[in-house]
Amino acid sequence: MKREGRGRRQDALLSIALLVGVVLSCCIASELALRVAFARTMDFSMEMWKYSTQLKQPVADPRLSFAHVPNRSAFLMGVPVSINSHGLRDREYSRSRPPDVYRIVILGDSTTFGWGVTLEQTVPKILEAELNKLHVPGYNRFEVLNAGVGNYGTVQEVTHYLTYDRDFHPDLVILQYFINDAEPVPNERRPPLLGRSYLVAYAASRFDAVMRLTGVRPNWKQYYAGLYEDGLPGIEAAKQALATLATRTRADGTKLLVTILPELREINDDYPFVSQHQKIKDVLAANQVPVIELIEGLRGHGPESALWVTEADDHPNGKANALVAAQVLRWIRANL
Repeated sequence: MKREGRGRRQDALLSIALLVGVVLSCCIASELALRVAFARTMDFSMEMWKYSTQLKQPVADPRLSFAHVPNRSAFLMGVPVSINSHGLRDREYSRSRPPDVYRIVILGDSTTFGWGVTLEQTVPKILEAELNKLHVPGYNRFEVLNAGVGNYGTVQEVTHYLTYDRDFHPDLVILQYFINDAEPVPNERRPPLLGRSYLVAYAASRFDAVMRLTGVRPNWKQYYAGLYEDGLPGIEAAKQALATLATRTRADGTKLLVTILPELREINDDYPFVSQHQKIKDVLAANQVPVIELIEGLRGHGPESALWVTEADDHPNGKANALVAAQVLRWIRANL
């Protein structure tokens, strides 16, 4: 009887070991297959995850959470992306500003960073090229630095400026505000192994999509509108960050402009976030900061999707960025 009992236990352990081996083999095969399938793709969720793991690193400041890894490159959303020695998606610039240069720093999230477009198609580079066609007495050249970091909110953008970008001594700072910039600062730390697994990232992204499709999690309209309920930590911190930026730039003798980029999914008819934009404009007015509502220059250029990176990703494409840069250029020419 004892031998039979030991035999059954051994058979059970063997079955469990076999099952574990099969599961591990399937996971490894799936991991390898996903790495091949998503090596170069236009899948928004997976490409954003690759951006996070390949070009970002955690930082100690909780108001920043993460920043770009200097001198790192990747191929994301169909385009090459390179980070310079200062942690910016841009060419190299000296910290000291030459006396004959008018320098602009543009702060923002992935819409400023240039998600899904080449460096030359980003707002900062389009604006830089157009400004350098002008002949402005006292300036031989314009430099427009791209300080956009994907997934940043207003608190992080202002913290990044005060920590890093202020050292470039700009004449003008432009903060490009987007509807989700009122989010609380996220925690980007993740387990080392799971944070590098394509299988885990793929499963998580698809699970999140199912939750939104089934209504378990709010859709994009509900989520964005919900960020602006009075008293929520995210929006209150964003308001304070804007006031801080206004105070610090004013003390430095640096001009400040805020542009408000609309969510591009519904701009041709009734825009769903007018009241949310107004809350930000009220804060800027109280701090005497000029603002450009970019929606008017983006409307009426065909269907909204004509301004998107892909049919499934409504980040602004090169056409949209050119329309944004044109509006900023008009303001600079009028106020330089």
